[in-house]
This record gives sequence, C-alpha cells and structure tokens, in this order.
Amino acid sequence: SSLEAIGRALSRRNHGRSRAVVMATDHDEAVKGLRAVAEGKQSPLVYSSDGPVTNGPVWVLAGFGAQHRKMGKALYLRDDVFAEWINKVDSLVQDELGYSIVELILDDEQDYGIETTQVTIFAIQIALGEVLRHHGARPAAVIGQSLGEAAAAYFAGGLSLADATRTICARSHLMGEGEAMLFGEYIRLMALVEYSAEEIATVFSDFPDLEVCVFAAPSQTVIGGPPAQVDAIIERCEAEGKFARKFQTKGASHTTQMDPLLGELAAELQGIAPGPLTIGYFSTVHEGGYIRPGETIHDVDYWKKGLRHSVYFTQGIRHAVDNGHTTFVELAPNPVALMQVGLTTAAAGLHDGQLIPTLARKQDEVDSMVAAMAQLYVYGHDLDMRTLFTRASGPDDYADIPPTRFKRKEHWLNARFSADGSALLPGTHVAMPDGRHVWEYAPDGPTDLAALVKAAAVQVLPDATLTASEQRALPEDSARLVTTLTRHPGGASVQVHARIGESFTLVYDAIVSRSGTQSALPSAIAAGVAVAMPTITEAEPEPADDADILHDNLAAGAGVAASLGKWSPDSGETVHDRLGLIVGSAMGYEPEDLPWEVPLIELGLDSLMAVRIKNRVEYDFDMPPIQLTAVRDANLYAVEQLIIYAIEHRDEVAELHERQKGMTAEEIAAEQARLMAGEIPPELTEKLAAKHPEAHPEAHPENPLPPPPTNPAGPGADSPAAAAAKVLTQDAVVEALGSDVPPREASERVTFATWAIVTGKSPGGIFNPLPAIDDDTAAKIAARLSERVEGTITVEQVRAAATIEELAGRGGEFLEAGELDGFVRTLRAREPGSDKVPVFVFHPAGGSTVVYEPLLKRLPPDTPMYGFERVDGSIEERAAQYVPKLLEIGGNGPFVLVGWSLGGVLAYASAIGLSRAGADVAFVGLIDAVRAAEEIPQTKAEIRARWDRYALFAQRTFNVEIPEIPYEHLESLDDAGQVQFILDAVKQSGVDIPGGIIEHQRTSYLDNRAIDTAKIEPYDGHVTLYMADRYHDDAIMFEPRYATRKPDGGWGEFVSDLEVVPIGGEHIQAIDEPYIAKVGAHLSEALSRVESRVRDQ
Repeated sequence: SSLEAIGRALSRRNHGRSRAVVMATDHDEAVKGLRAVAEGKQSPLVYSSDGPVTNGPVWVLAGFGAQHRKMGKALYLRDDVFAEWINKVDSLVQDELGYSIVELILDDEQDYGIETTQVTIFAIQIALGEVLRHHGARPAAVIGQSLGEAAAAYFAGGLSLADATRTICARSHLMGEGEAMLFGEYIRLMALVEYSAEEIATVFSDFPDLEVCVFAAPSQTVIGGPPAQVDAIIERCEAEGKFARKFQTKGASHTTQMDPLLGELAAELQGIAPGPLTIGYFSTVHEGGYIRPGETIHDVDYWKKGLRHSVYFTQGIRHAVDNGHTTFVELAPNPVALMQVGLTTAAAGLHDGQLIPTLARKQDEVDSMVAAMAQLYVYGHDLDMRTLFTRASGPDDYADIPPTRFKRKEHWLNARFSADGSALLPGTHVAMPDGRHVWEYAPDGPTDLAALVKAAAVQVLPDATLTASEQRALPEDSARLVTTLTRHPGGASVQVHARIGESFTLVYDAIVSRSGTQSALPSAIAAGVAVAMPTITEAEPEPADDADILHDNLAAGAGVAASLGKWSPDSGETVHDRLGLIVGSAMGYEPEDLPWEVPLIELGLDSLMAVRIKNRVEYDFDMPPIQLTAVRDANLYAVEQLIIYAIEHRDEVAELHERQKGMTAEEIAAEQARLMAGEIPPELTEKLAAKHPEAHPEAHPENPLPPPPTNPAGPGADSPAAAAAKVLTQDAVVEALGSDVPPREASERVTFATWAIVTGKSPGGIFNPLPAIDDDTAAKIAARLSERVEGTITVEQVRAAATIEELAGRGGEFLEAGELDGFVRTLRAREPGSDKVPVFVFHPAGGSTVVYEPLLKRLPPDTPMYGFERVDGSIEERAAQYVPKLLEIGGNGPFVLVGWSLGGVLAYASAIGLSRAGADVAFVGLIDAVRAAEEIPQTKAEIRARWDRYALFAQRTFNVEIPEIPYEHLESLDDAGQVQFILDAVKQSGVDIPGGIIEHQRTSYLDNRAIDTAKIEPYDGHVTLYMADRYHDDAIMFEPRYATRKPDGGWGEFVSDLEVVPIGGEHIQAIDEPYIAKVGAHLSEALSRVESRVRDQ
C-alpha cells in the first residue's frame, strides 16, 4: 500500500491516551519510525506521548525579528488554505497602504523594513492560524507580543480581520515614517540584555535615560534609549559575563520616543469596533494579566498603551503556566519567542512543556506545518488528522491494516469514602496555638512521603521547597500519617509520624525553605550526612523529586518525552525486560545481545558499570539498599531472581540491609543466600568456616547477585600519571594476572555475546583460544553476527578466528563505521543540512563516552553529540591533542563542551585551548567535576598513605589480600614505576582479579593522577558546574579529602563567571537517571540560547 493510503486509514482509527505520529517520506523511513514506536525508542521521525495534556494550547504571536527573505513563499505556493488567507489580508492591506504583501512574499530579494516587516508577519500569522483551524486546531488562549497583539486580538475575537489589519497598518506605517525621520541626537537604539526585572531596576540607576521595552524572560530584558547609554549597558553586561545583543533599529518602541505618534495613532483607529473575547487572553499590555472570555479590551486606548509602554511578555507566559497551560505554539515565519517561553516555563517549574514552532527559516515550510500539527495531535489537542490527507475516491484508497489488538485488563475502581478530609492528601488540617500545623492523613495504600510533606507545606508556605529529607522508617499500610510542621525564619521543619492506635513512630524528617532562600542542606541526604549547599549561582531554586526529574523533558520544538520511569508490575513490562535495558545500557550491550547465562564479570563488568547498575536497579524497582560487594560472579538470571525476591519481600530485605552494615563480605553473601531460602555457596562456606569455625551452613547451587564495587576515582581522586599508561598495557595486565580479559568495546561485546548465545557457553575471555565448533554452529554465529554488525561475516571467517578478539576485528569495521574515528566517537551525527550546535563530551576517569547516552536522550532529539575518548599524557597534553580535532569538526564554533568526572577537567582545558585559538566557546559544563576541598600533597608520606588506602579498598572491593607494601622502594619510584611495581607484586602473589575490573582500575588510577598533577589555569568565560551532594563512599575511602566540598566545587578561584546547579545524589549517580534529567533540562536551555544567538547573527 502507498504511505498515503496507510496514513489515510490510520487517521480514521480510534485512539487511546497514547499517540504517536511517524513522519516518513518513503516506506523505509516509515518502517524505522514504526519500529522506534514499538520499541519505545526516540527517533527524529517520531512524535509520541503517553497521555494527553490537561489544558489546551496557547497560541503565541510575537513576530519582530522573525522576518527573513522568502518567508511564507513556499507555503503560499503549495498550500491553498494559506494562500487564500494571505490573499484576504493582502486585499485589506492594499486598501490601507496601497501595496501588495503577496508581491513582497514572492520577491526573493525583499529586505523588509520597519513597516513591511510588521504587516507581512501579521499576514503570515493570520494565515498560519487559519491553516491550523482548517485542520481542526483551536487555541485555548492567546498571547501577543508587540506587533503580535493585532493577530492575537483577531484570533481571540477582540477585533474583526478588517479592524485588526487596519490596526497593524496604522501602527507600522507611523513607526516606519517616524524612524525614517530620525537623525543624530534623535536616534534611539534597542538591545536585549541578560538582566532580570529586579536587576535591571538596579542597573538603570547608572543609565537614567534607558527604559524597559520588553520583559522578555525571567533573565532577559529588552531596553531602549540613547545610543551611548545602550552601548554602555551592553559593555557592562558583557563584562559581567552576561549575554547582550543590539538590535538593528533607529527607534525604540515602547518608550517615550513613541509619544509623538500616539495622537496620530488614535486618529487612525477611530471607528474600530472591539468585541467581547471568545477565548482567554494573556495581555502583555495589561501587565501580563489574564482577561476572561466575554470581556472587551481592544479599544483605541489599548493600542496606544501597547505602543508606548513596556511589554510584559514573561509575566503573561508565567500566568499561562500558573493557569495550567503546558503547550505553547508560536505562529511566526521563524521562532523568536519560544526561547523566552522556554526560559519562563522552566523558571516556573515546568520542565516538560511542549514548545511548538510552526515555520522555521531554512526548513521546508510545508513539512514544518505538518510537524507542528503532528505534535498538537500527539499531546491530545484538537486536530483532525483526516484533513492532512487528500479525499479518498474509493475503498482502494484505504490500506488494509490489522485491527488494534485488545489487551484484557481489569479496570475496577477501588473506591473509598470518608466523612472527613483525612482521605485527601495531605489530610485534615489543624492550626495549633503554639504556631505549629498538624495534618492527619488516612492513606489507602503506600504513600509518597515527600509528596505528603510538599502538599502540607504549601498550605502554609505557598512557595515552599523541599530542601532535605531523611526516611527514618517504613510506615505500615494501615497506619495513619500525622504530619507536623514547625515554622522558622528560613522555612519550616516537618516530621511525619505513623500512628497505630495511640502509638506514634517517626518515619520521615524533612526541611522546607521559602523560594529563593539558601538552604543549609542538599536536596537529599543519607542518614547522618550533612553537606554544605553551594552559594554561587542557583539556576533553579527548587530541587525536584527523583520521580519528577524522571519526567523532565525540555521540548525544544520536538518535545518527545523520554520513556523513563520507575518499574511497576502494572506496566506490562517484566522484570526481565527492564533489567536487560538497565544492564545493556550500563555495559554497552543491546538488550537482545545479553547472554543471561554468562557471569557479568565475563561480559566485562567493571566497578563503574556495577555501581551504575546497582543504583539504577534500586531506583527503578524501588528496592531497599542491598549490600552487594561480596558477590560478583553471578549471571543475570541470579540478578533477576534477587530482584523478584526483593520486590515480594521488601520488609525482610530492608531489615537485612540494616544487619549487613556491620558484616564482612562473606557474611553478607551468606545472609543473602539464606534470605532467598537456599543454601550458601560452597566457596563462601569455606571462607566462613575459616573465620568462624563453629559455623557450618549448608551449601546452595545458585549464585547470588554480582557485586557493584564502586569506582574509587572521582574527579580529583588519586590516580597515576600519564607515563604509567605506557607501562600498563592490556597485554601487561593479562601477563601479570593470568585473567580472562572480558570484552572492552562494542565489536568485542557483540561478538562475545553472539558466541555465548549461539553455543550456550561463555568463551571465557577475548584472548582465550576458541574451542572447535561444527559447521552448523559456525553458520548460526556468522548469520547472527552479520545481522548485528550490519555487514557480511562468513562461516570461513568464524571458523578461522582463533580468539574473540580476532573475530571481533572482522565485524568491527562494519559496527563502528562512522562511529569511532581515532579518539572521536560519534554518539549522534549531525543531520545533513542541519544548523544544530553539537555537544562535545569527554570521557570520564576509567570510562568511555558511551556513559553520556542518558544525557543524549535528555537533549533535543536532533542535537549532535561527539565523544572524545582517552589519549595519553597530562591534562594539558590531552587538550593539545583534542583542540585541533575540535576545530576540524566544529569550525570556529560556537562550542558546547561537557564532561563528567575527569571529562569535566578535559572540557575545561579544551575550552582554554579553543579560546586561545580564537574560537567561540559558548558553554562549558562540568558534571560533578568537584575538586578536593584541600590540596592533595605530593609527598613521600602521602605515597604511603595512598597505597595503604588502596590496599584496604582492594581488600574490601575484590576480596583479596594485597601483599605487604615495601614503602621505601615505592618512595624511590615515580608514578609509572610504582604502578609497574604493584603489577609485578600481584603477578608474584597469584592474586586473581578479573581483567575488566583491573582495566577499569588501571585507567581510573592513571586518569585521576593526571587530574592531581594538572595545572588549573584561570578561565574568563562562563562555566556551569552541575554539582551532586557528595562523592560515593569508595572515592572518599580512597582519598578522604573528597569528603568535604567547597560551595564552588573548588573552581571559584579559577573561573570568573561560575554557575553552580545543584542536582542531588552522589557523584557516581550524576550521569544516570534521575539526576542526569536535571542536567539535560538545563543544558537544553543553554543550547536553545546558543542556537538563538547563532540565528540572530
């Protein structure tokens, strides 16, 4: 069937809450898009949403600055509805001004002036809105900005089309004539400066003749006035590291310069007939307030005030958000207001708003309109998809598509009634005489205690923010919850008690603060841990809950929500499927490539991967923390078994966690085996018997969950110098340890997994000799490998390969074609013809840039990303290798550089190198690249202390006894010699540590030693530090100086313009959900600002 026949048939189907639209021009694209929908993956071909939004869309009509040559031309020539309405406005404009806007639109060389810009944009806005209405779209409310007020008045019913056209013609003609007469001292300029309304009021004390033209966004204001003062405020703004841009005008609208025009404007508009509004109207003329349907506002005085006084755009958008609107559609030939809309919605706490452009410069106008309507449809707004297809002439014009499969599922309501308000969150409220507030809540199931605290606090403090919390116990389902709030100058403290009869048990402690109040604690802390909160610049005063963060998604036009969230037994997703996604994402496997019967250690599990898997499993499955450091050889089936047990026996697992805090690794593993109603593995029985001869537990054939030994190296922890890299090659590791070396990169992982899946046996290591196989098995391996690497692998090549490494080399050229070029990994390529600004990321200590995939999913879906992998040398030497490649890929910029852990230090050093090369560095983001609070000494005493700590770390993490360390000999060696000496000692001792862990520890140690010896140089650009609450325990054990953090993360003395964004969690969690969502939202806003600046240049 043709795509049109398929689309025509589907457009007439009924739909549920979830919707998806595939944008395809041929069958191959359609198949790719549909597969992405089925697999829940993001794709530039797909718009999707799992549920309709609550309120209808707000149509945004701004305009000035959106003008460009050929605007509206393609749509005029190809869309009959658009052309019809352009022609209607054109006839009215010819009556008013005597020229044709159709001729302007069709003139490819047209340079629009003050008058023609306003009139043509108005006509395009009218036509765009009518195209949307033709296809069934309807606005719930409108908001106009400056010239956009005329079209907004028309769509809201405030003016007829004739009166709206008359208004814009009179306004634009007077402004055009006025500007043409300006010269010398009468010229006034306009500029956008990065100051908030409060800041601009203070700054204006030094510039008495400047005025506010537009309150554009919470941190952006358009000002106007004499050229000298405009230039001076721009210079001041840029000196402070803020953004500023001068407009190409000779006059300043919305200032006193407009006073001479007001009389003529009033005369020109005599006789207009304003009518009652038919929809809601957020008036940027009346301070952004909401005007209800039925009111009449668009009289002559309204238009005089709109020309003369400030435009309250950000206030209007904020009121729209406060009224529950989340979808904003900009009607313009190029989106100029959506960036300010996005900044305002984010500041209002709406991070997953749907920001939809209609047309965009250098993009196909018909495709852009279809994309806008597709997004409206998937978010549940009114739109008749049938109208996007030509009318059918008969049954053959509809494709024969199978019916929707019915899923049998019960939907009975479990209703409960109460005579009082205790059944509604936060419960029945009583104000106490001593100033405290108390609520009693009767839940009918498990309760989100953070949500309970928030709901209670906002009843007393409307702008309350949950700042810190600690769960003391788990309340029983039958217990009533009593919340007590005690106010103090900074906010309030809140306690939640579980009440059973007359007995009360404290289950939750929390601190809430007023918006804008600096908190003394991070957003989430562990029991007994206090961490200082940063005091530099807070990008968002309210830290979101993990569950809220997971659903954050700043929609930069596309707005495809990330399909993330906690696992639920009612979701239809199995534990098996979710676990496969988690492990595959952390270890670099596709879920279908994971051999579940092979121990994770053999698949390449290192400590960083293990901790990421542990954190994500505990979060996704809402499991109590489990000590897992004693077991590391189980396969995924054993992991799945433990998760299922933990889900079904949460109380027992929680009690186990408390008991395990004082246990040894062997005792922990034994306890977990007992918990799962089985026997203790024989090897643990032997170890326990050696330590406790009286204990003789029974053996069990099943292995428990593999360990998550945490990465000892944070972004500043001790690690070896670059020279050691030449000594510690993979061959040296293999020779010293005699270990099976697990897969190290994508082609080896696919090959290893394919061999294990087809043969049913692990190949052991990538350098191990492969056993003989028959022709049938070789054919199956060749077929699966060919499919997985998207290339041809022959049976002869499989039979000829002596090792997994050799066989992986056959498929590597296909698998990594275009993915890895030298040390540059393409995580998402730039689309042909795209002008999207790429993000450059740098590898963390001991890891690869694959770890940034969660961040990539949180950015706009067409954002390119390139990863810079490990090279040898000091930080400065590595940056010197990176900078030429950055310039080769990104030209002169703008550059957006981001890094986690060591990657942050590499991004910082590369930014300095690029700046010295004259490139435009627009953004530097450090993801918890926090320096130690005090200098790490490089002394002989510190060498001894460092290796003592490492020995303890290795014993706890790997269950091995490190040979006695000869300190005197180590002190005589450099870093490379020390590492070589330790390798030799391990070799002689016979200690057997899996190769994957050794490889990770080796590179982590080297990378972090490079940080310790780096010379941090000053940087005069803007740097954003995304700061977690603390380092993980292993990093602190390895280097205790990381236990304390400076409020500026140790960067304040080097960076002149430092912004600190608290994200919560531990360092090791910062790169994963839910915390990476906060980084993604902030970075998406930064990208939007950078791309807007590029477009305006």
